[in-house]
Amino acid sequence: MKGVCQVGLVSTRATDLIAFYRDMLGFPVLFSANGMTFLQAGATNLMIGEATESPILGNDVTLYFEPEDWATTEAALISRGIVFERDAMVVQRHGDREHVLRPFKDPEGRRLYLLGWRAV
Repeated sequence: MKGVCQVGLVSTRATDLIAFYRDMLGFPVLFSANGMTFLQAGATNLMIGEATESPILGNDVTLYFEPEDWATTEAALISRGIVFERDAMVVQRHGDREHVLRPFKDPEGRRLYLLGWRAV
């Protein structure tokens, strides 16, 4: 198994959620079909579909995003209005770098994280 190839989210406000992932996080739209929109999120596709009834939001999925360059990505998200819940948490250290985790949320309260290596 290679890993996660797609994550699916449903929303009663799918248009707003698509705009968040496209505009705030910079994931390009691949295509839309049958009420679903597919975005390219690195090696993983993110599918967002319209919910027929209200799902339990905020605890339905957790997404982890690995930045290419920690400092550049973090600064870009902040400049776009992302509010991180707290400073990055160090998961482990190795030589002159550390593996860190920094939480934030999407507009519907889903827990999201930046997770990756940064220079010490």
